[in-house]
Amino acid sequence: MSFTATPIPKPTITYAVLVGRIVEHFRKQAKMHQETMANAIGVSQSAYSRLEQGQSGMSVTQLWMIAVQLKTTPAALLHHTEQYANQLRAQGVEITSDKAESPAGGVLIALGILAALIAAAS
Repeated sequence: MSFTATPIPKPTITYAVLVGRIVEHFRKQAKMHQETMANAIGVSQSAYSRLEQGQSGMSVTQLWMIAVQLKTTPAALLHHTEQYANQLRAQGVEITSDKAESPAGGVLIALGILAALIAAAS
């Protein structure tokens, strides 16, 4: 009887997901609800949720409006995003520009690594 190992999917995360997760982290630290943020930037709560989940791309204007609500700057949010992107790359996670055709397992692995990195920094 021969067993073949199932290949482990390469961890992959999109930059939009990474930015959204950083924004979510800062929003939660500020103890703001998604609905409050959504109203502040002029979108529905569900549209805002899609921004944080990286399912919709965030415009530069939306990033600026979110930063204002979080009492920071877009540059600071992107700086944190880049720090985590570099840490993820060091862990073997690929950062992509769009929704690559990656197995779901690879995305879940990347999100787990990101969650651990954010939790360790808090």
